[in-house]
Amino acid sequence: MMTLVPGANTSLPTLDIEVTVSQRHAQSSAADISAYQLSQSTQKVRGDQDMIFYGQRQTANGSIQLQQSGSSSTFQFHLGNIDAEIGKIAITASLDAPHTFATAGSLIIDIKSAGKLIASAEIYGVNQGQQRTEAALIIGEFYRRNEDWKFRLIAQGFNGGLKPLAEHFGVEISDEPAPAPAPVNLRKITLDKTNNRINLTKQANGFGEIRINLNWNQQANKPATGFFDKLKGAKSAGIDLDLGCFFEMKDGSKGVIQALGNCFGALNDFPYMQLAADDRTGTRADGEWLKINGQHWREIQRIVIFAFIYEGVANWAATDGMISLYVPDQAPIEIQLQEGNNQLRMCGIAELINIQDNIQVSRKMNYVAGHRELDQLFGFGLRWRAGSKD
Repeated sequence: MMTLVPGANTSLPTLDIEVTVSQRHAQSSAADISAYQLSQSTQKVRGDQDMIFYGQRQTANGSIQLQQSGSSSTFQFHLGNIDAEIGKIAITASLDAPHTFATAGSLIIDIKSAGKLIASAEIYGVNQGQQRTEAALIIGEFYRRNEDWKFRLIAQGFNGGLKPLAEHFGVEISDEPAPAPAPVNLRKITLDKTNNRINLTKQANGFGEIRINLNWNQQANKPATGFFDKLKGAKSAGIDLDLGCFFEMKDGSKGVIQALGNCFGALNDFPYMQLAADDRTGTRADGEWLKINGQHWREIQRIVIFAFIYEGVANWAATDGMISLYVPDQAPIEIQLQEGNNQLRMCGIAELINIQDNIQVSRKMNYVAGHRELDQLFGFGLRWRAGSKD
């Protein structure tokens, strides 16, 4: 059984899946649990038929069914019967005004296949110090990957409650009795070959803490093929991706943040960026995290985010990797690592440039042999020597 954290995904062993969302230790009203089928091309619902909630408990063909009992809501998903036009199915929770998830207790998500629990998660626990102001959130999503379906835990919220959440999915709501608080636009932005750049404008209070996550399929193993390996039942190690960055400051100083050589950086001191030091093996369910102190963004000239295959077979497509960039009060930005030369173990994924104290994020996807080659490509001019993780 896998424990999911926001941003983590899991493969599904079958196409018949049961998802139960339970509310625990609530101090306010009960959450309404719903599902939205989203078109592959528009990422919106096609009409009322794509919404599953307390007033419409199943799709026309029975591919999604909802049952509710007390504080629990259970969906039966028959993913093999989902219309081919549908690319995602979002599961959501919402509260009636003026309640928020700060007092709504914990949401427990259990995912089962053939009666067996395959993944679980807990979000917004009131005893975990997460005093959130959201009145609605996207719990997670099923999404198509080639011919298969996968599930990703999201836990992204909307301050305005059900109205902005539904409008996010293309639902028109015109009979709201009172205006909702202005929501933060949390619609995800995907940078790809055709849409490869976005500008983020600094807010009055600065950028706050910028978080960058690298997540991937850590079970993408190469089968053991040797006779003695098979005799011993040995399995080769999964792919270990390392997250890191090159940086250049306004004063001209340059450097690298990465696990190799224990260059983890510092968040509240120079260079104001830090790699999470508790994951040097790439085995955590939530991948790897790099944080940037946005209050010091004015001192940073540029940052190049990279991923490096430290261990395992160089197979970028099999990693199912994704970079997610979270900036407070900005829409999350995603970049998928789908293409790539499997003979090259390093990828320069994105470049963040300081333009008049705003952030320009550009998708790069430059695959090279190693650190020295990526340095030369972006012109940092650093000196390199062999390194390793402790």
